[in-house]
Amino acid sequence: MRKYFFLFAVTCMMLLLMSGCKKSETFTVTFDANGGTGTMEAQTFTEGEAQALSRNAFTYDGYTFSGWNTVQGGSGASYTDGQTITATADMTLYAQWESNGTNPAPTPQRHEYVDLGLPSGTKWATCNVGAETIEGYGNYYAWGETEPKEIYDWNNYRWCNGLENSLIKYCNSSDFSNNGFVDTLTVLELDDDVATVNWGTNWRMPTQYEMIELFSECSHEWITLNGINGRKFTGPNGNSIFLPAAGLRKDNDMSYVGSEVYYWTSTLPPYYTNQNSAWALYFKNNTCDLTGPYRYYGIVVRPVLIENN
Repeated sequence: MRKYFFLFAVTCMMLLLMSGCKKSETFTVTFDANGGTGTMEAQTFTEGEAQALSRNAFTYDGYTFSGWNTVQGGSGASYTDGQTITATADMTLYAQWESNGTNPAPTPQRHEYVDLGLPSGTKWATCNVGAETIEGYGNYYAWGETEPKEIYDWNNYRWCNGLENSLIKYCNSSDFSNNGFVDTLTVLELDDDVATVNWGTNWRMPTQYEMIELFSECSHEWITLNGINGRKFTGPNGNSIFLPAAGLRKDNDMSYVGSEVYYWTSTLPPYYTNQNSAWALYFKNNTCDLTGPYRYYGIVVRPVLIENN
């Protein structure tokens, strides 16, 4: 009997020791100046332990620091300077600013973005070009054009002479060019980038590789947000964006609204494929991949942030 009690006691002690040796998880809090200047080191938090946030070290001419927020525009969780918190995940805190009336400097970026924790560091806008809400469809654009229009076809496409094989810019194959014209442009110039032209030089259209990273590095699911169907992309750090299923425009018709959608990239396919198309993200409820629709299609755009501009 004593032998059994001894074994039982030893087992209990081992279990207690093992449970006590479990390594606590750590989380990283990074700080974003959100239009201001200066630097702040990231802060490490240990699971279950309360700790004060680092004091703000950023400055912004004409503005007074008012606190931190988990969303650039201030719509997320708010924290005061030096507030004691218990972190439960990695997060980015954005400085919030209030004008002090001493300097007519421009306000922080009007359009919000989300850091999804992607390997490239790419930050994605929260809404489409032309939209005012997260779930808004926004405007529809032919590839390389910067204004919406009523009819979308080859006859009025900006970068051809009325036919799909008469391209006058962004063409690497004489089979699709006007009078044998060929250039070496495979990515949109910023003057032809609808995000840059409409939102300013802090923004551009995503490249092919950034779009691939979005759907390959994020988990994503088909959901309905405020009555709008679309796909939610959740990044490695737990932050997410919603891309509504805006359909597309072709000729003077609107198609597939609420069930399918394309999102333009700024990138052309290889020269040996159809030069009259451009890469775009395509998805519906059970499919999500990169494809190449005709350039003249009216398609929505989700910008990415240009940092250190």
